[in-house]
Amino acid sequence: MTLRRCASRLLLLALLASPAATRAEITAAISGGAYLPSGTSSFGVLEAAPAASLSVGWDSAYFGASVWAGLVNTRAGNLLQENCFPVVFRARGRLPLGLAIPFVFGGVGFAPSRAVLNTGTHDTVAFTAQAGGGVDLAFGDMFTIGAEAGYLWLSPTYWFGTVDMDGTLLLATFGLRFP
Repeated sequence: MTLRRCASRLLLLALLASPAATRAEITAAISGGAYLPSGTSSFGVLEAAPAASLSVGWDSAYFGASVWAGLVNTRAGNLLQENCFPVVFRARGRLPLGLAIPFVFGGVGFAPSRAVLNTGTHDTVAFTAQAGGGVDLAFGDMFTIGAEAGYLWLSPTYWFGTVDMDGTLLLATFGLRFP
């Protein structure tokens, strides 16, 4: 038996024996961190800003799904203030390793967006998508803390043009699990 085959069998056995792999659970989480825009605006450079989110979902041993709702905002010079509220339906792939549970995620959704330009307010709804990964640390049966990094695709279009708000979200998370 080759070393690779032996190692993969041992890993599979460890995953199947993991207590986190034996039950499904409802999850709720609150997150806070930073939004780092990489997109562009005709009114200037988009600035980094704080970001926050809430999510409610379901996780089984290796897969999960959730509804994620966030708040991202940015400024471009003195003329443009942009606020977006993305709502994303996310799928997760998980690898329960006891205390640490690394995961990857991806999802699509919509984002009500508001631009304040020269004291005028403009609203629209844009398509949004996310992809990324992170790790949760499980404490007991109910609590998790974690960190995630993901890329957000978001480009609301207004009468004055499109604001490319693509960027990175770096979030710290506190979660509750309900087995």
